[in-house]
Amino acid sequence: MSELPWIDIASYVASSLVFVAFFMKAILPLRLMAIASNVAFIVYALGAGLVPILVLHLCLLPLNAWRILQHMAVVRRVRDAATGAPDIRKILPLMQMQTYGAGDVIFRKGDPGRSLRYLAEGRVRFDEVGVEIGEGTVFGEIALFLDTQSRTATATCLTDCTVYRLSKEKVIELTVLDPGFGLFLTRMVAERLQQNVEATRSA
Repeated sequence: MSELPWIDIASYVASSLVFVAFFMKAILPLRLMAIASNVAFIVYALGAGLVPILVLHLCLLPLNAWRILQHMAVVRRVRDAATGAPDIRKILPLMQMQTYGAGDVIFRKGDPGRSLRYLAEGRVRFDEVGVEIGEGTVFGEIALFLDTQSRTATATCLTDCTVYRLSKEKVIELTVLDPGFGLFLTRMVAERLQQNVEATRSA
């Protein structure tokens, strides 16, 4: 029995790797399997002289590698945010910056609450409860967990403010991407609730 040509072996390996990739549920293993299949197809295309397949996988290889680097960078930022004391500043690069002038309303009571905010600069007052917050404070996150998903108070800027916004869609995306963000968010909400309880007791 003659030995199977190495070109045929490469084609079977490449096809098998593509098949296995369809069973991957997590992003990183899927991309790694895709890279392995790209390499196998490149070897096969070189040996068989199949230029279209060669060009295709020469393009897909760096694309998959780039996506892995993007994924790992985001995961590192999120996992850093999930360790130690909750610190929203660690994910500011993932948030949208907004600026407001003194007297501007960030949101009103009853408005849809589809984002959490971080006050980087300035002071904000919640009119209905008479509470003021300063820079370094997270607010508006509780509405994400309410059935009505509506704001419970009106947030008015007492001074010029710089606010960072993270949409609910981005929250869900980051949570799906890495459970570490879910841990970060849970700890952040728990800390906020604890602060509210302590404020109520001291009032």
